[in-house]
Amino acid sequence: MRLASLLLLVLTPAVAAQFRGAYARPAGARWAHDGKNVIYQGKWYNPTTWEEVEKTEAPRPATRRDNTLSSFLAAITEARGDRVSPAKMRAKIERSTLPRASVENPGMLSSTDRNVSAASFDGELWAWHKGGKAKKLGGDVKGIRHFAIALTGSAVSYIHDNNLYIASTVGGKVHQLTRDGGENTFNGELDWVYQEEVYGRGNFKAAWWSTNGQHLAFMRIDEEGVDMFRVVDHIPNQLGVESLKYPKAGRTNPRATLHIASAGSGKVVAVDLSRYKAADEILIVRVGWTPAGDQCIYMIQNREQTWLDLNFADPNTGKSKRIIHEGCENGWVERLPMPRWLKDGSFVWESDRTGYRHFYRYDTKGQLLNTISGGPWSAGRIIKLDEERGWMGFTGTMPNYSIGSHAYYAKLDGSTLRRVTKGRGSHRVSFNADASMVLDTFSHLENPGEQWLRNNDGSDVRKISTQKAPTGGLYAQWKQIKARDGETLDVTYTLPRDFDPKKKYPVWINTYSGPAAPSIRDSWRGPSRGEWFISLAVNVRSASTRGMKFTKQCYKQFGVQELKDIEDAVDWICENSWADKSRVGIGGWSYGGFMAAFALTHSKKFKCGIAGAGVFDWALYDTIYTERYMRTPQNNRSGYEASSCVAAARNLTGELLIIHGTMDDNVHMQNAIQFIDALQKAGKTNFTFMLYPKSRHGVRSPHLGLLRTKFRRDHL
Repeated sequence: MRLASLLLLVLTPAVAAQFRGAYARPAGARWAHDGKNVIYQGKWYNPTTWEEVEKTEAPRPATRRDNTLSSFLAAITEARGDRVSPAKMRAKIERSTLPRASVENPGMLSSTDRNVSAASFDGELWAWHKGGKAKKLGGDVKGIRHFAIALTGSAVSYIHDNNLYIASTVGGKVHQLTRDGGENTFNGELDWVYQEEVYGRGNFKAAWWSTNGQHLAFMRIDEEGVDMFRVVDHIPNQLGVESLKYPKAGRTNPRATLHIASAGSGKVVAVDLSRYKAADEILIVRVGWTPAGDQCIYMIQNREQTWLDLNFADPNTGKSKRIIHEGCENGWVERLPMPRWLKDGSFVWESDRTGYRHFYRYDTKGQLLNTISGGPWSAGRIIKLDEERGWMGFTGTMPNYSIGSHAYYAKLDGSTLRRVTKGRGSHRVSFNADASMVLDTFSHLENPGEQWLRNNDGSDVRKISTQKAPTGGLYAQWKQIKARDGETLDVTYTLPRDFDPKKKYPVWINTYSGPAAPSIRDSWRGPSRGEWFISLAVNVRSASTRGMKFTKQCYKQFGVQELKDIEDAVDWICENSWADKSRVGIGGWSYGGFMAAFALTHSKKFKCGIAGAGVFDWALYDTIYTERYMRTPQNNRSGYEASSCVAAARNLTGELLIIHGTMDDNVHMQNAIQFIDALQKAGKTNFTFMLYPKSRHGVRSPHLGLLRTKFRRDHL
C-alpha cells in the first residue's frame, strides 16, 4: 500500500489512472453449477456458440444453523454451575519458531460431523456429544499443547508436561501414552530442526489421528547429545537467553522413532524400523493414514537423504512393509507428497526419478500400474482428479520454458497426456464437468491478463476478456541467454527511469538462488516505479523449476555453479553499451545473503554487495537442510571448503555490507561473527556490519530500507 502511494505521486494523473485501472481486475468467467455453461458478467452462455442461455437455479443444499458453540457452552455452564464466556472457546495460539512454546488457550474442536466437541480452558478439559451433557475429562490440564480431536470425535489427544495423552470423549477415560518426556525427549511434538526443515516452519505437531479414530500415530524424538545453542537478547539489563538444541552439519542428529497408540486401550506399539541400519541415521519425513485408517503410512529417508522409502505399518502390531523405494544418482531425494488415494485402492505417486517431477499410479503392494505423465518438463500440483471418468488435471512447466505455469490433462491409466494451455504466462484453469473444455486465465510479465475458453486439446474456442498494460510504465524484460557451457538461463532486466541509451548505468542483482527457488516467474506484477540503476535477475539453473536434473547441479558445492550462472548473466547484460560492467552490485537475504558474500569473495565482477542473514560457512547450518544438498562435512570436506565465505575471506573484493538479526534462531549471528573475524584477520577493511537487536531471521525495521538505499548510493 505504501509503495503504491509513492508511485502515484510521481506520475501524471492520466498515467496514474491507467495504473489504478490495471490493478482493478474485472471478474472473469466461471463454469455454471451445471458444469456445462459459462457464467460471465452475470449472464449464462453456451460455451460452444456463446449464445445466451436461460439460467437455472442451483440445487440448494440442506442447511441447518450450526449452534454447536452455544449448545456446548450451555452444557458446560449447566455442568459447572457458572456461565462460561464464549471467549474461552476461541483458540489463542501464537505462532512461534521455538519448540514447546506455551499456548494460552487451545480453544474448541469438533468432529467432522460436528456431533462431538471438546474444549480446554482454565486447566479443564471438557467433551460434549450433541444432545447430551458436557463431561469433564481427567484432572488438571493447564498448559496443554497440540490439542487435537479424532475426525470421528471418539477421543482427543494432547501433550501435558511433555507427555502425550489420549482421552475418550465417550467414557471419559484418560490414557497416558508416554512417561519419559523431558528436555531431551519429545513425544508427539517436533524439535527445532524437524519443524524447520521437514514439517514446516511453525508446525511442531507430531501426532496424527487415523481416519477412523481408532489409533493415534506419534513420533518420539531423542535429542540426547545434540548440541545446545543459545540465542541472546542484548536489550534487557539482564540478558535474555533462549536455549535450544540445534544440530549443525556433521554433528549429532536427533533420533526419531514412530509409535501407534490404540484410542480404546491406550496400548502403544512401536513401528518396526528394523530394516534400517544404525548407519542410516534415519529421518521420519511424513506420517499419515490410508483412507480407511487400517494402515499407517510413513516415509523414511537416510540422514543424507539420498533415498526415500514409502512404508505401510499395521497399527495393531507395528509390523511394517516397504511399498516404494526412491533413489537419486549423484543427488538427493526430495521429501515427496503423500499418496493421492483412488477408490479402487490404487494411488497416485509423485517422483523425480527421471530428473523431472511426474505422476505414477501404484497399487498397495508397490506394483507400478502405469505412468501418468512424463517428458523433459516437471509436473506440479493436481488441479482436479475425476476418478469416475478416469482423468486428472494438473499444472506443469514446458520443455525449455519453466518460468511460467501451464495446465495438463491426463488419463489415470496413462493412455492420454496433453497440455491444454498455450503461449507464455502463468496459467490458472478450471475444467468443465466432463473435462472437454477449460477456462484459461493467465498473465505474464508483459501482459496484465487474458481469459480464454479452450477445448481439451488446447485449441482456441474464444477469447473472453483481456487487459491492457498501462502505457508509460517500466516493465521487466525477459530473455533466455546461453551460459558459458551452452545451458539456457532465464534472465529479466528493468531499465532505469528516464533511460537514455547513450548513458551508462550501474547494474544491481537481487537474488536468492537456493535450490528450486526461482527469482523469476512469468506473471504480471505491474509496472516498476523505476530505479536509477538497471535491475537484473537470473534463474540460476539449480534455482529454476526445470526439474531435479538441473536442481542437483548445486550438489555438494553450494555457490559454485550458481555464481558462474550469475556471472554469465552479468556478462550478457554488460554487452550493452548502457550497462556499466565496472559498477555491478548484488544483494540477497538468507541463501541470497550467502550468494552475495560468496560472489564478492569468489569473483571480481562485483563492485559491492549486501549480504543479509547469510550462511557464511555451511558447517554452521543445521543438519537436515545442509546435508540434503552437501552431505556431511565428513563425507564432503572439499565441498564445504569450496562453499565457504569464511575460508575465502582473504579474497574479498569490492565493498560488502553484512547484516544480521541478533536473535536469529535459524541462521545464527555466529555466521556473521566468524566471517567478520576472518575478514579482520585477513586485514580487510572494505566491509561494514549492521546488527538488528531483537530481530530473528527476518528484519522488519524501517531502518533496513534506508540502510540499503544509502549503501547502494554510496558504493554503486
